Amino acid sequence: MKTLIPVLLILVMGCGIGNIVKRNSTNFDPYNGSLSELLQPELSGSLVKFKLNGTRDTLANYTNAKEAKAFTYMQDAAGVGVQLDGALINYNSSATANEELRKVADELKTTVKTESKGTSFTAENGKTVGWTNGSLMCLVKSSAGTKPAGNFKDAAPF
Repeated sequence: MKTLIPVLLILVMGCGIGNIVKRNSTNFDPYNGSLSELLQPELSGSLVKFKLNGTRDTLANYTNAKEAKAFTYMQDAAGVGVQLDGALINYNSSATANEELRKVADELKTTVKTESKGTSFTAENGKTVGWTNGSLMCLVKSSAGTKPAGNFKDAAPF
């Protein structure tokens, strides 16, 4: 029994429970770290991996933002690569992040839904996804297919 407990703990942590804890919106309301810390070189979901190709500062593109980074990740699933382009923006408050997400959703003529950690939308038949978590807003667009943007949202720790 003593050896079973550490094995179970390793299995539970390996199955993504750590990401669930990290994604709790109270950790990001407001987010006081650097966005570069969140845009990790590799993110992984259940069967999908994302590798960071690069980031760049885009603060000038977002009104009321404290920090903004554009990013490109490549999704690798079963040997097929798909490019995802996105932006991660940090605002002063969750209220501002939610307001800005609603503006983007309006531009894309889609509706926002409320989630436990913030708000989100899906547009262009799933090719574009946006969400907030605390003071963070993330927008992701897939170059192909409707699943990669949603997969990225599931794998992201924010």
